Amino acid sequence: MDSKTVSVRQMLAVTFAALLSPAVRVLPGHTAALGGTGAWLSTLAALPAALLLCLIVFALLRGGEDGLTGAFRRALGERAGRVLTLIYLLWGLFLLSAQARLFGLRFLTTSYRDAPLPLFLLAALGVTLWLAWRGMAAFARTGQIFAIALAVGLGVALVLGVVHVHPGNLLPLWFDDVPSVLRATPAALSVLSYGIFAAFPGPVTARNGDRRRALGWTVKLCLALTALQAVCLGSFGPGLAARMDTPFFMMVKGIGVSGAFARVESGFIALWAVSDLALMTLLTLACRKMLCTLLPACGRLSAPWPVAAGALAGALFLFPDAFTLEKWMAAAGEWGGLILGFAVPAAVLGVYVLRQRK
Repeated sequence: MDSKTVSVRQMLAVTFAALLSPAVRVLPGHTAALGGTGAWLSTLAALPAALLLCLIVFALLRGGEDGLTGAFRRALGERAGRVLTLIYLLWGLFLLSAQARLFGLRFLTTSYRDAPLPLFLLAALGVTLWLAWRGMAAFARTGQIFAIALAVGLGVALVLGVVHVHPGNLLPLWFDDVPSVLRATPAALSVLSYGIFAAFPGPVTARNGDRRRALGWTVKLCLALTALQAVCLGSFGPGLAARMDTPFFMMVKGIGVSGAFARVESGFIALWAVSDLALMTLLTLACRKMLCTLLPACGRLSAPWPVAAGALAGALFLFPDAFTLEKWMAAAGEWGGLILGFAVPAAVLGVYVLRQRK
């Protein structure tokens, strides 16, 4: 395969690495507040919508190598397609700003309490620019390493954490619990909605069986997130988990082997910084592609700089404190993910099919 092309397998690995960052932030705690005992099943309830989104994205990308920006123009026309691209660009910048702020906040609260926040923001966005500088193909190869490291870390954490699970925190479940599970499902869908940005950078080299591979990957991802929720909620119970900021990191504080290793949460927090960087780089590359589509004169190498500058300004001024950040992400973050991550791509495909028939 050419070193400048990206395969579907590589994009799936990058997406997995990127999605673990919002997963540990949202799923165990927020879904527990909404779904109670059955919250751990919310990612399985979200699986049909995730599979449908996968099919929609493959249908939109068929016939072009310019990502979703080209699909929008083919489906809606040049002007409407550019307007929708601008909306996604603003949404991507909003999420990138929030992710940079979350990255800085995590290290500020866990390691360096007296350090200035802008220092962490500059460091995070600087590394993000470095990863995005060579383009999507180079980052995809790096993202495969990220995905392997995170998959191993997640597997170790879940295996060691399962000994603390109390079955009474997860079971029994009856038909009366179905509405609670469905109430928690939008939160799980908001996490999966980040994956839509993987369809923007392009070009991706398609091969026979890639759609089936992507569907199988989606099933495995939802099963892994279900296991993550089950171990966290089984360890603490839905009531306690709902009051925690990040139940996953609290769970790994309790794992260890006496006389061998203990207090391994610092290692997991450092490892999950890799997922933060993967998500920020993916968002940066997606925003760069949208910016170059809207402003063709913007060069490939110069485009990441205004994206990073916009993210830095958003992180400093949109989210001046942790409470504002939490409020924005709980409301706009969830609804924006549901609308732009699922509803809009489905509507665009519907318009495209109608126009093709006419």
